[in-house]
Amino acid sequence: MKKQITLFVLSILIFASCAPKYEVEVQTERNKKDKAFKDGAGSPIPYDDRKTFEGLDYYPIDSSYYAVAMLTLTQSVKELTLKTSQGKDRRFKMYAKADFKLKGKPLSLNIYKAIEDGDGFSVLFTDQTSGKTTYEVGRYIEPEINGLRAILDFNRAYNPYCIYDKKYDCPIPPQESHLDMEILAGEKKYKK
Repeated sequence: MKKQITLFVLSILIFASCAPKYEVEVQTERNKKDKAFKDGAGSPIPYDDRKTFEGLDYYPIDSSYYAVAMLTLTQSVKELTLKTSQGKDRRFKMYAKADFKLKGKPLSLNIYKAIEDGDGFSVLFTDQTSGKTTYEVGRYIEPEINGLRAILDFNRAYNPYCIYDKKYDCPIPPQESHLDMEILAGEKKYKK
């Protein structure tokens, strides 16, 4: 346990020394996404809305919303069904429980893997900004998993495509994925 705590503290210190580089990296990703949404062939923004699209609305980049989580892997393959924005069912496997701290508050979220879609992992969540400054359905994060640790970078939290166009069908975060605090990081609610 001491070794894990030491690694955690060390990773935070290294991250803190790289903060300006990190901010540039996140801002560059945001700029690329905005350009792809405006001009890209695979943009979820309806074609007619792209003419006036000036970019997504984001919270300022804040490194205190970057968390290193300790993972507890699911002992057996646990399948669950989540409702989607169109009222359908989508099957997921629960991969792990991620325990972390934000702003000194201990929190946990589940990491899921969609059964029908590819190889990636997802964290689906809501928080106290949901339905106010962020999308009421919730937001997603793609965790970076390394062994029994995962990076949960809420500055990279993004809206599911169903916020841009109702033709998309997005999984809704389950009740246990609600964070009882405001996550003032990542994408805000999309406004046409």
